[in-house]
Amino acid sequence: MESGQRLFLKPGQAVTHRDYPEWGRGVVLQISTSTLPGGAAYVRIQFEDGNERTFFNDLDDDRCAYFMGLKRIDMREGDFPFPL
Repeated sequence: MESGQRLFLKPGQAVTHRDYPEWGRGVVLQISTSTLPGGAAYVRIQFEDGNERTFFNDLDDDRCAYFMGLKRIDMREGDFPFPL
């Protein structure tokens, strides 16, 4: 992946959202990155509330999930109470 993007999240990482605790914990399902210069990078996350949500994933973009309130959390395999 030579896109030059600084990605915040990777597949399998666990997260929470500081502004939406009712979503519960989430796990990163997929990342997508553009091969074009200046293209966007996205991350798809499955949350405990049953919804999948998509966020920007490039730390050089002000809209990155990091700046929007997503926080990585330390989780071990099997800690998630919902099926993926």
